[in-house]
Amino acid sequence: MRHPGGSRAGAARRVLDLLRAEGTISRVELAERTGLTAATITNAVRPLIVDGLVREIGRDPQPGRGQPRRLLQLVAGAWHAVGVQVDRITTTIVVLDFAGDRVAAESLPGTGGRGPEDTVRTLASHVDSLLERAGVPRERVLGVGLVTHGPQDLERGMLLTAQPGPEWLEYPLTGTLAERLGLPVLLENDASAAAFGEFWAGSPPTDTFGLIYMASGIGGGVIVDGEVYRGRASNAVEIGHVALAGGREPCVCGSSGCAQAEAAPQAVVARVLADDGLADRFAVRGGPDGTLADFDRIAQAWRAGDRDAAAILEQSARWIGQAAVTLVNLFDLDTVVLAGPAFVVAGTLYRDHVAAELERRALSRALSRPKVIVSSNVDSAAAVGGALHVLRTMHIGEPPRLGPVP
Repeated sequence: MRHPGGSRAGAARRVLDLLRAEGTISRVELAERTGLTAATITNAVRPLIVDGLVREIGRDPQPGRGQPRRLLQLVAGAWHAVGVQVDRITTTIVVLDFAGDRVAAESLPGTGGRGPEDTVRTLASHVDSLLERAGVPRERVLGVGLVTHGPQDLERGMLLTAQPGPEWLEYPLTGTLAERLGLPVLLENDASAAAFGEFWAGSPPTDTFGLIYMASGIGGGVIVDGEVYRGRASNAVEIGHVALAGGREPCVCGSSGCAQAEAAPQAVVARVLADDGLADRFAVRGGPDGTLADFDRIAQAWRAGDRDAAAILEQSARWIGQAAVTLVNLFDLDTVVLAGPAFVVAGTLYRDHVAAELERRALSRALSRPKVIVSSNVDSAAAVGGALHVLRTMHIGEPPRLGPVP
């Protein structure tokens, strides 16, 4: 959509991006939106039509525009992609068609206490089953976007952390899953994927924004001019490990007072468990694999008017608001999106308190009022982003090799 480069492949990708974003568009509009010449657009579109990726669907009926323009549209069934978001607590799998529309989805438990080999075997089984139920031919699947927490080595397809257990450190995730599925696999950070998915499938009012992702932990992503900001090694915007003023809790990263340690669902649940009366009232059970379920019970109590639940969640939201101020000030943003399964029930509470922190402390508030939005795909934005990343990184005319495939 806003990519540099003047090669035919680069022009074709820009055409596909705009068609995926707009649904239908004419060649004239493609030239106007991309800044490319009419001849370049024609040369880019022609092979896409020959390859069955794009088709003409008629003419623009709007009056007063001279000769009606021929409209183009992606062929939705030309290809598909799978997005898989997995962490300790939750797993979400989506299948998108070539136009970026969802054709199938499934939610299941996360890794729990299982190791990577068992997890990969389970993921492969569920992806196989979902594709079969959706009637998607395997030869029409470009690949799989595997979305996890960071830090990661995207090139080798490995986690650079011993979370959720020591056996996960440098385990060949993408290679092993690719071998089981017989499909290329791309590794992606969950917050970056969620930001990417929100940009393409959601409705932020801008092409430059920040995203805070909260599942079992907290991550951050930034979209700049429609592209993910990746930094040196694609492990940028670790907002969960920003040290907060007044924070004291020890964090898994070895520091203390991090946003994740103070505000993530596990920290909220721990505060409730410290009070037996509250734990009984909210039916909070404890245990790392049930953290999000416990967090949702607290959020449901808040929705029902419980003041203690509100106070605990509001403290978490203010901590996240602090982290959002840092994110906005660092990247000169005026919009923050909240995504991730932890925001499904309590998203509006967090939205309001994060917005209040930004209105008080963000440097950009003098220019415009900061906006905070709950994602339109709050629980599945990361999985959607993983699948969309596969669709956009394809090699024109052939499936991509995404990540190491044995």
